[in-house]
Amino acid sequence: MNQKIVECIYAAVDEANRDRNGRPPLAKELDTPIHGDADGMDSLGLINFIVAVEENVERELGVSVVLGDDRALEQDPSPFRSVRALAEYTEVLVAEQS
Repeated sequence: MNQKIVECIYAAVDEANRDRNGRPPLAKELDTPIHGDADGMDSLGLINFIVAVEENVERELGVSVVLGDDRALEQDPSPFRSVRALAEYTEVLVAEQS
């Protein structure tokens, strides 16, 4: 797994945690649920998180990826179920751009 991609996601986790409004912070761990879990993000939080990850990936890797498109939404299981799943999905998208 690409450690730079994981770091981009963890940076977005830090941003999301600042907006959790009293809810427990998301852990910076590969198995942390992102969406679809009681401790995960709500829909608006998920959108902001996805944008942050996209921006971080572009800034750090110089590759523009779109994480919140139909392709992602049609995946089963969802690439937004955990940090690990999102990192693996993002890695595929980055590789396609190379």
